[in-house]
Amino acid sequence: MAHKKHKKKFLNILLIPDDESNAKNFRIRFSVLTAALLLIIFIFVGIVIGAFTYGQLLQKAYENISLRQQNEQLLGQLQKVNELTTELDNLKGYGKKVRNSLIGYVNLQGNPDEVASDSDEDSGSNQSLFSIFNSIPLKAPVTGFLSQDFNQNIHNGVDIVAPEGTPIVASGNGVILFSGWTTDGGNTIVIGHKGGYYSYYKHNLRNLVYENQLVEQGEVIGYLGNSGQKSYGPHLHFEIWKDGAPIDPRLLVLDLNK
Repeated sequence: MAHKKHKKKFLNILLIPDDESNAKNFRIRFSVLTAALLLIIFIFVGIVIGAFTYGQLLQKAYENISLRQQNEQLLGQLQKVNELTTELDNLKGYGKKVRNSLIGYVNLQGNPDEVASDSDEDSGSNQSLFSIFNSIPLKAPVTGFLSQDFNQNIHNGVDIVAPEGTPIVASGNGVILFSGWTTDGGNTIVIGHKGGYYSYYKHNLRNLVYENQLVEQGEVIGYLGNSGQKSYGPHLHFEIWKDGAPIDPRLLVLDLNK
């Protein structure tokens, strides 16, 4: 039985020129044409895939740049937060030091840092109130005689005896840090002065000032009394503290030495 001869298939392309020259005939095998078509498709698919991959790589590159910029911004913000945290810790340490200096005498309410801030803001418009001389507690709070002197860690102030109801004046310009009742001191007032000074007024009959109030040297802040468990007659217990430690009021208030 004779085998059929496989005929090769061709694509004939006939080119007929406009002039009188001879026509040209091209024969291209279908297998070659198919291979060329497949190659074109392969190249096209490769270009599409390459373009898609390049687009993804470009997008990731932009994302990396954006992430790098965000990281740099976050690092800058973190550095600022650390600086603010350090500054806040320093302020808290200062506030704690102030409060520790008052422990056992009064129960402070409110934030001394806020009081100090308010005082600084008001100082611009009240410069005369906070002059360097008037801000230091130099004025005698009442006129009377001393019944007990200063003895550090035993009696951190002086007792000034005067008639009950005698007006008590601020020893210096400052801010009222406390105005209220304590068990031992009765009606008590604490004034914060510039330069790290604090003045205490205890056993009052009545307080006339409120916390955060600005007072001037010589301004009446209360009346002398006999309040509190550690008072045994009308008098004013007067203390002055400097940088967290009590000092003898007679070192500053010369009128107490008369």
